[in-house]
Amino acid sequence: MAAHAPDAPLLAELIAWQARARPDAGAITFEGRTQTFAQLNANACRVAQGLLADGFSPDARIATLTKNSDVFVELMLGAMKARAAFMPVNWRLAAPEVEYILHHGQVEHLFVEPEFLPMALALRAALSGPKRIVVIGAGEGAEGYAAWRDRRDASEPALTHAAGDVVMQLYTSGTTGLPKGVQLTNANFAASIAANARAGDQEIKPGYTVFSPSPFFHLNGIVPATRSLHAGARLLTVTQFRPEEAVRTFIKERVTRAGMAPAMIQMCLEVPGVDEMAFPDLKLITYGGSPISETVLARAIDVFKCGFAQSYGMTEACGAVVNMSPAEHLEGGARLRSCGKPLEGVDVRVARADGAACAPGEVGEVLIRGDMVMRSYWRDADATARTIVDGWLHSGDAGYLDEEGFLYISDRIKEMIVSGAENIYPAEVENALFRDPNIADVAVIGVPDEKWGEAVKALVVLKPGCTASAEEIIQNARAHVAGYKAPKSVEFRAEIPRNASGKIMRRELRAPYWAGAARQVN
Repeated sequence: MAAHAPDAPLLAELIAWQARARPDAGAITFEGRTQTFAQLNANACRVAQGLLADGFSPDARIATLTKNSDVFVELMLGAMKARAAFMPVNWRLAAPEVEYILHHGQVEHLFVEPEFLPMALALRAALSGPKRIVVIGAGEGAEGYAAWRDRRDASEPALTHAAGDVVMQLYTSGTTGLPKGVQLTNANFAASIAANARAGDQEIKPGYTVFSPSPFFHLNGIVPATRSLHAGARLLTVTQFRPEEAVRTFIKERVTRAGMAPAMIQMCLEVPGVDEMAFPDLKLITYGGSPISETVLARAIDVFKCGFAQSYGMTEACGAVVNMSPAEHLEGGARLRSCGKPLEGVDVRVARADGAACAPGEVGEVLIRGDMVMRSYWRDADATARTIVDGWLHSGDAGYLDEEGFLYISDRIKEMIVSGAENIYPAEVENALFRDPNIADVAVIGVPDEKWGEAVKALVVLKPGCTASAEEIIQNARAHVAGYKAPKSVEFRAEIPRNASGKIMRRELRAPYWAGAARQVN
């Protein structure tokens, strides 16, 4: 057998391939328990057989409200074996946000952890089809996962998988305030895995331990998992990232590779005594989701004494499309502000508003083309047509290419805020804030934050006679959007500047907070 799975595997068939190639090797470790590739494949088969027995048809949606675990991976792989689209929902979202996603996604089954069961039961009406809710653990009002899974046999489903099958649907926030369902296919994942595997100095090998603490409802968490499966390495994950635990895990579990957001790296560097620790097995840390400060990066290289690689990408492109290698990191200087160069098999261009290519150093919108670009947005042909034009995915990021082809991101055309690698759109937060009867007008912007990169700030105009405090406004917002989207600070204003068509002049509002910064993202 080859060391790796085929270069362009169907994600739905990947675990079965590894179960034949290395049945007794560790596939995933979670909370001290390890499943081998054979065990993980058997459990995924049971999940698939359970879904088929419940009447699932190809292209149906199965959703989860669960934190990272080995069960999450079983469900993901089982759904794919059953030719269902796996739809992990961000468990940090508020109930109205979850309800919209379940309804829009036309979800038939929902798997939840006990802490999310009350919300799930309250939202049962948003489900389509059989409306089955399965709880991973104990909980009243839903069937238990272990019993549901284990009454099925572990035989492979008699189904044929195709490159064009949608295997995952991930929801991203939208500029209009409504999330969009990104449809990713077997072919998208195959192209993404192959492109990353060809980055030679960042290869994952059988026997490696890959630590992926980022939430699995994000591609930042999912991509290391799929790459680990492809390589025949052991995936290691945790329910929730805790810096002291992470640092100890590096040593105890002999972690070889880790994928973390810049905020996670910074928090690890704040762990008492980390400077005196040794990490002899650690070969590479890959970061992405938001830029990293040059100071944090320099210290991380000194403390962990391993290679660092940066990835830039987006959900609509199945994750990373641009990469800065460990060798390029060591060059230091201004190059550290770059994301790197496009991966093999990826085309990146920077274009002006009229579509013409920008000259080196000229800022324009970053466009992406390649086999990893999504099929479409689920049930949103108009948004798809605006986002993918003539085969080019419009990222919404402003940046430039230098003479050597390195990409630099300088701003966000679509005004998105990135806080701790979470994407937050001002319109979403503004919609929530306008539910507050004390608010006459509001604008939301991202401001620099030393820990999270950016923080959400609300600029609020109160209605005459109203005296709501900043804390009251923040708490009211939290009832309608996830806590990480709610404003971290509120500033009261007499008015919100708008242009002639009534649009908020967000650049003008952001300018004082970003004055003196080398780039308008942090």
